[in-house]
Amino acid sequence: MIQKLLPIILGLLVQIGYAQQDTMLTPIDTFQSNIEIYEVDGVFHFKPILRPLVQIPGGRTPYYKYLWDFGDGHFSTQPEPTHQYAQPGNYEVSVYAVNNYDYGPKPKRPKKPLQSNKPANTAIASLQPNAFEQNFFSSNGIFQIYKLSDAKPGEDIQLVVGVNTGGQKGKVFILSNEKIAGLNGFKFANQSKYYQEQLDSLVQKDQLHSMWASVKQSTFTKTGSPDYGIKEVSDFKSSQQAIDYFKDLYGAYNSLSAYDIEPSIAEQQFSLINLDVTPDMLVDTNTIVTLTGVFIPENGIANVHQVDIPVVKSHDPNKMSVRPARMSYRFQSKNKTLTYKVQFQNDGEGDARHVRLEMFLPPEVRKETFRLKSLYPKCDTCATPNALGCYQYTIKDNGALLFHFKDIALPGTASKTLTDPDSSKGFILFEVDMEKKKFKNKSFKSYTDIYFDNNPPITTNISTSRFRQIWSPIVTVGTAATFGTPEENTLKHQFKPGIQLGFGLAPMAPYNKPFWQAEIYTSYYSRSSETGQLEEKGVITFVENGRDMKYEYQATDSTVNRDFLSIQVPLQIRYNINSWVSVGAGVAFRKDFNTKFSNSKTYFFTSAQGVENQHTIENTNIEKEDSPIKYNPFFDINLGRVYMGPAIGFRLSYDKNQKSYSGIYGVWRF
Repeated sequence: MIQKLLPIILGLLVQIGYAQQDTMLTPIDTFQSNIEIYEVDGVFHFKPILRPLVQIPGGRTPYYKYLWDFGDGHFSTQPEPTHQYAQPGNYEVSVYAVNNYDYGPKPKRPKKPLQSNKPANTAIASLQPNAFEQNFFSSNGIFQIYKLSDAKPGEDIQLVVGVNTGGQKGKVFILSNEKIAGLNGFKFANQSKYYQEQLDSLVQKDQLHSMWASVKQSTFTKTGSPDYGIKEVSDFKSSQQAIDYFKDLYGAYNSLSAYDIEPSIAEQQFSLINLDVTPDMLVDTNTIVTLTGVFIPENGIANVHQVDIPVVKSHDPNKMSVRPARMSYRFQSKNKTLTYKVQFQNDGEGDARHVRLEMFLPPEVRKETFRLKSLYPKCDTCATPNALGCYQYTIKDNGALLFHFKDIALPGTASKTLTDPDSSKGFILFEVDMEKKKFKNKSFKSYTDIYFDNNPPITTNISTSRFRQIWSPIVTVGTAATFGTPEENTLKHQFKPGIQLGFGLAPMAPYNKPFWQAEIYTSYYSRSSETGQLEEKGVITFVENGRDMKYEYQATDSTVNRDFLSIQVPLQIRYNINSWVSVGAGVAFRKDFNTKFSNSKTYFFTSAQGVENQHTIENTNIEKEDSPIKYNPFFDINLGRVYMGPAIGFRLSYDKNQKSYSGIYGVWRF
C-alpha cells in the first residue's frame, strides 16, 4: 500500500513545488532542437528540427518565425534556407525561432558546425545576397535595424544591424533603455564579430562632441512591423546645431554601446546583437519601447534609425500597444498625447479583403483628434476619388473608434503560396490627445476588436498607460497656536506663535490609495510661564535710597520667558479623497532648542509704615532648557491642489506640555 502511495505523494510534492515558483518565470523548452544539413554542389540546405507547436485551445494556428545565422556574417529569415559560403572553412550555423500563437515555451537555439570545402575564388562581399539581405535597407538604403520578435520579459531579443558602408569608415551606436520608460528593460548580452567589429561599450557621452560637430546632415527613419515609411532629413548649418541634435538624442537613453565599421572587409555588413529582456519589463507589458541606432561615417552624412518594439506577455501578432506607457504627472499639461499602435495578422488561407479595427479608448481621450501616422497595407483614404483599396475611420455611437481597411488583399499565413509570414501582417499607428480637464491621476486602458471579413472578432490585450511613480518636493510656510493655557506644576504656560518653514517629500500624484509623506521643518516660538502669587515667607534684602534694606515678604510670584527653535520631523500616512481634499495622520519627532531665556521674581511685603509693597528681581538662577526628543501625534487636512500645486493645510497636534495646538500653513507641491 505504501509503495502505491509513494508515487502519488511524490507527484503532489512536485506539483506544489511548481505552484510555489514565480509565475512570471519563463518556462524552459526541454525539446532537443537540432538542424539538418546537406550539401549539393557547394550549396548547403538547412532544415530546423524544433519542438512541435501546440495550438491554444480555440486559438489561432501557431507558426514559427526564423532568423538563421550562417556563421559568416550572412542571415536569412526563410524556414528552410540555402546558402553558399564564399570561403572554405569551418562554420557554426544556428537558428533563432520565435513561436507565435503557441502554447509552449520559446524553443532553444540549436547550433551545428559544418565544413565548407569550396575553393576560395570569391570574396565575401561578392556573394549574391538572399532576399532578406536584398530588401534589408528599405528605409534609407544605408543603415537599418531588424528585430526578430517583440520583447517578452524573461526572454532575449535578436537584432540584425545592417550598414551599407559606401566605402566609408564610421561608428555605429546602439541606444537602449529610454529614460521616459523609467526601466532598464534591455541588457546587452552579446554581438557577432564577423566583420571584425571593434566593440566599445564604455563610450563617454561628453567625449562625443567632436564627432557630432563633424556631422553635416542626418537622415532619420523609423520602423516597427513593417516599415512606417517615416523619413526626415536634417541639414545642420553649424557644428553647434549638430551637437545639440545628437545631445538631445543620446540624452533620451540610459544605455549606450558602440562599434567601429571597417569598409575594407565588406561593402554591406550585418551584425547580430542579442539583448536580454529583463523582468523589469513586466511592469509595462503591452506598451511600446524604442531602440535607436546611429551610424556616423567619415563624410559626416549620418543616419539615425529607430525601431519600435512592443513589450508583450505572449507572442501574439494581434495586439494593441501605447506610448508613453508611463507618463510624468508633473508635466502632464505639456505631454498629453498618446501614440497607439494596433497590429494584426491574417492567419487564414485566403486573402482578407476587409479588416475592421474597433478600438475602445478611455473616455479621457479626445477621439476627434485622431491623427494617422502610418499604416500597412499602404492605401489611400476612401475620400480620394476613384479609390480602390482604401481606409476610412469614424466614431461609433458607443464611443468606439472604428478604422476600416476596405477592398485590400492581406494574404493569410495558411496560404500555400505564402513565402514570408510578415507579409500577412498589418498595422495602424496613430496619435490622439487627452482631454486636459479630465486628465486625472489614473490609468488609461484600451483594447481593440479586430474583424477579418465576416469572421468573429479577435480581442487584443488591454493596453495601459499610467503615471509613473516620481517624487514630489513640498515647501510649507505657516504658523501655529496653542489651545488654552497648559499648566505644569504651579506654572501656567502661554505660547506666542512664530513662523514655520518646512520641506517635505512624497510620491507625485499617487492614485487614490494611502501613501507615505516625510517632512522636516523648523519653527520659532516664545513661551511665557507664570506661577501666579503664592504664599511664601522669608526675608529679602535690596538697596533702597542708597541703603541696604531688609523686609519680611509674605508672598511671591515669578515669570520665565523663553524663546525656542523647534526642529520637527513629521511622518504621516496620507490619502487623497479627490483632487481638492487630502487628509493625513502621523507622528512628529520633535526637539526644542532654548535659544533665549530670562526670568523675574516679585516679592510682596509690608513696609514699616504698614504699606503693602513689592520688589522685582530680574534673571535669578535660570538655565538653558532644551527639551528631550518628543513624539507628537497629529491629524492633518489639505484643501486646494493636493496632487500638485498650492493648497492650505490645517494640522492639529498634541504635546504633553503644550497640550493641543494647531497650525495653519500654506503648502506647494512641485
